[in-house]
Amino acid sequence: GCGGAGTSGGTGEESTSTGGGNSPSADQSVWQSNLQRIQQRKQQVYNWPHNKKLLKLAIYSACQMEDCKCSGWKAPAPPPKNTKVDVTQPLANFNDPCHNCTHVLASHTTHLKSLQEEEVNRLLGMVVDVENIFMSMHREEDPDTKKVYYYLFKLLRKCIVDMTKPTIEGPLGQPPFERPSIAKAITNFVLYKFSHAAAREWTTMYDLAKMLLHCLNHWNFETPSARRQTVSAEEISAYKVNYTRWLVFCHVPVFCDSLPHFETTLVFGRTLLRAVFRSVRRQLMDKCHSERDRMPPEKRVLVLTHFPKFLQLVEEEIYIANSPIWDPE
Repeated sequence: GCGGAGTSGGTGEESTSTGGGNSPSADQSVWQSNLQRIQQRKQQVYNWPHNKKLLKLAIYSACQMEDCKCSGWKAPAPPPKNTKVDVTQPLANFNDPCHNCTHVLASHTTHLKSLQEEEVNRLLGMVVDVENIFMSMHREEDPDTKKVYYYLFKLLRKCIVDMTKPTIEGPLGQPPFERPSIAKAITNFVLYKFSHAAAREWTTMYDLAKMLLHCLNHWNFETPSARRQTVSAEEISAYKVNYTRWLVFCHVPVFCDSLPHFETTLVFGRTLLRAVFRSVRRQLMDKCHSERDRMPPEKRVLVLTHFPKFLQLVEEEIYIANSPIWDPE
């Protein structure tokens, strides 16, 4: 249904473009198949023989030789183009010298030998995420988004070297970013507007609220640069902070699950909802109309008759200066 309108997403394989795509349902299916592919890739890596895992981790692990500053084993220069390569040979072995520090590959893995399999797999999961973020970063055209990918790429690389869990620190702060949350406000809205309604209408409104929250949790918000033409500089800088938080805490962790993940509607509040609601509503309605022929009749009534009215009422309410839906919890 209208579940994932405007959503799309990133994997190391295909589309990581942010910003509402042209065909949301096509975006959504690409996004889903990419997520599946990443999970399959991780499973595949977790099932490798132990030595193959160590060979992979060596590329991202610090050399353990005394006073060596090398932070990852690098393969020697590749053979000239016309050389016949023996494909039966493994790509690397533990005695191969590092192109950076000249110490053998084994010196990049000695500290990994004593780790439990579970911890080795956790590090490998981060390696898969690093490689996907690297691909996303190269494919991303928006400069703000590219910077965020680069930050997460460096963060995860450092976590693999230090064998730690990723935590996001610094000026972005920690979720939740605002209270009450979007989810709480939309629930308050239904109670405030429809608590006296007949049971059937109340149930319909409650279902529409759930549908809206689902959409917002899977929405792909537009980049700050896409808004420069339409809003003030002050609004842009506020939006940029929330957009960055959304990328780091909500969007990227869906396809890089070694990063902690939070639901958009539970950690954001009034500021983000006011910033995005009008464009979300417009795109949602376009999506619902474009998919009307594929919906069962009862869904069509819900989505094409009740949903537009519901969204209009929500919109009126969220821009009122002192609406009770934002009352502190």
